[in-house]
Amino acid sequence: MHRVDALLPAPGEQVELDRDALRTWLAARYERPGDAWVRVNLVSALGGQTTGSDGTSEGLTGGIDRLLLAELRRSADVVLVGAGTLRAERLGMPRSAALAVATRRGDLDVAALPEPTEDGRRALVLCPERVADPLRERLGDRAKVVAVGGDPSAAPALLVDALAMEGLTRVVCEGGAELAGRLVTSGVVDELDLTTAPLLAGGGPSLRALGGVWTLGALLRDETDRLYSRWLAPLR
Repeated sequence: MHRVDALLPAPGEQVELDRDALRTWLAARYERPGDAWVRVNLVSALGGQTTGSDGTSEGLTGGIDRLLLAELRRSADVVLVGAGTLRAERLGMPRSAALAVATRRGDLDVAALPEPTEDGRRALVLCPERVADPLRERLGDRAKVVAVGGDPSAAPALLVDALAMEGLTRVVCEGGAELAGRLVTSGVVDELDLTTAPLLAGGGPSLRALGGVWTLGALLRDETDRLYSRWLAPLR
């Protein structure tokens, strides 16, 4: 059972819900406005760091954070991560969404990629054209390599465009902080979902400045005193 206080937009609402009921409650509060929607979902310490001392986000999570992550994945077509996050977190294939990995240098470790699922779903690897062919040769059938025209580091919208070409328009980016920051500051992100853990963590990367004036659409607090904020992007 989890206790959650809704601080915004309905201050004073408090619920105590078990796992299934809480999923339904969260789904109603994190509903997408449309079929094309780009979210960034991150957890951070009080100093803004997005990983703990072990280089992963595991030590920062707690409370309803994992349930919220699962709900955001269920509402998405694809989970987008950077190659460094894939290596550190050892992510598996999401149950209800595709997995896309962005790499600039093409030095992705085959072993870091999850195995294809029984129904044939494979990870997508997004990379510049110059490294696409060597990646295809190295990865074989383990993943589908998608070449991105231009430099996605300078123009992160290319990653979103490439996913849309694959029919994946509902995107949730789970990091790392550098990829998330580039997406946010490039103006392609519609929503930032940020969990703030009541912890101090040193040395980890932090989310870059947002740019523009973002609107706080919702704010939740659970029994662990973690805060769950939903920020909506400036009009564009």
